[in-house]
Amino acid sequence: MSVPLFNDSVRAALRKIASETLSVLEAKSYTIPGNGSHDLRRGMDASEADTRYYSPDSSALSGWSSHAGGGTFSKYFTAPKAPAAAPTAVTSILQISTIDCARLLHNIHRNNNPDGHDKIGVLNFASATKPGGGFIGGARAQEESIARASTLYPTLLTNDAQEFYQLHKADERDGFYTHAIVYSPGVVVFRDDSGGWTEPLEVDVLTCAAVNAGEVRRSPRGRSSGAEDKIEREMTERMGRLLYLFEKEGVKDIVLGSFGTGVFRNNVSVIARMWADLLAVPGARFGSSFERVMFAIIDERTLAEFETAFNARTSGGRGGAAPLRADL
Repeated sequence: MSVPLFNDSVRAALRKIASETLSVLEAKSYTIPGNGSHDLRRGMDASEADTRYYSPDSSALSGWSSHAGGGTFSKYFTAPKAPAAAPTAVTSILQISTIDCARLLHNIHRNNNPDGHDKIGVLNFASATKPGGGFIGGARAQEESIARASTLYPTLLTNDAQEFYQLHKADERDGFYTHAIVYSPGVVVFRDDSGGWTEPLEVDVLTCAAVNAGEVRRSPRGRSSGAEDKIEREMTERMGRLLYLFEKEGVKDIVLGSFGTGVFRNNVSVIARMWADLLAVPGARFGSSFERVMFAIIDERTLAEFETAFNARTSGGRGGAAPLRADL
């Protein structure tokens, strides 16, 4: 999959899509040409009402590492001893966007269990200070892609969600940001990545900011010894908390990715290893928490590095990356 060059014409096209999406969000309905209209009001109202903010010192999430699950899953955290059970989740690493990956999971559910309704969880690689990142202005990172295609944006403007942004605007912690999370249930996806209208699809979106490793390395603290270990400790804790929240919410299928390795400059191989430790090695804390885990990565070079590191960590075990066609 080649990624088109990002130029003024691409940015203008994305701004147009964002403008159309904002109009849909205001009207709380949209029309698929030749396929009728869809009312979003009930879903949007429920999603906004149920959006929740978890502070960095949330007692509901801070105990994730000692909760049932067991196993050793990083050099920083050791859960209570338990048999090193093999992970049961089917894990896939795909060259695909987050939105397309969520739709793929939905299609798998529909094919395997037409009458069932499994929750799909999506991790939003968030801007720490700006709801939806730069999607209105035509930026095209992962968060912007989700915001252009769904009802996520209004949930990030709720009073609860605004605590997330106010916290980080007041103190960005030299790029470390915090473990704060916004959880938006029942977000409706109604567009594809190219801006085409699609049948509505509900997903739960978890908004969390990665450590801005590039900023950390430029800061006075980052130039001191031990900065990389500090970044890794912060990211491991953050990733553990977000997986724990998905687990607590009963989400069985999740879309993750190479979290924070774009403009935030986290090391791709390190992030892949941390995900593997949490999800896919024998005895992983979250090895049996989910049924399907999909890593959606568009950039070819990032995909190759991530996949190599993830598979090396799992050493071809049952929790390793399973091949999966993206055209299901």
